[in-house]
Amino acid sequence: MIGDEPRVSIDYLADHPRFVLTVAKWVFDHWGKMYRMQSVEEQIGRLSERLNKDAFPIAFVALVDGKPVGTASLKLREMTTYPHLEHWLGTVYVDEKFRGHGIGTALVVWATREAKRLGVETLYLHTPDKASFYRRLGWEPIERPVYFGMPVVVMRKVLRVVEEK
Repeated sequence: MIGDEPRVSIDYLADHPRFVLTVAKWVFDHWGKMYRMQSVEEQIGRLSERLNKDAFPIAFVALVDGKPVGTASLKLREMTTYPHLEHWLGTVYVDEKFRGHGIGTALVVWATREAKRLGVETLYLHTPDKASFYRRLGWEPIERPVYFGMPVVVMRKVLRVVEEK
């Protein structure tokens, strides 16, 4: 480490399946009640579907000294109320002890770059409370619906300009 900043690497969760349980616990503990999740086991199943590298869905893990400290995922049709919007960024989480070091930003940038590599033209996300964070990273709000009984902001980031023919 240089100074107090942790040395972070980001990789596919597929290359570190031993961390699926840790990530599932983070997801369930952080969002479980909010999104009416049933169990950690349910999240293990969902994450297991994201153990991909070249096709959606994909989960990523941020590592410091080989230990997981954060995660993000690229998902398909994340919000049931927007079935026409296909590609989503979600499950962006950084362990509390490692917040404030740019790891969340690194995860979002990494995932966005991966979506672009896979040919995604527009990526979406929804957040109940982090819209200003995503705005700073170039995301724009497009709607403010109520989802699972709470107000959220649906945002998008255009990754490729589609040329008109």
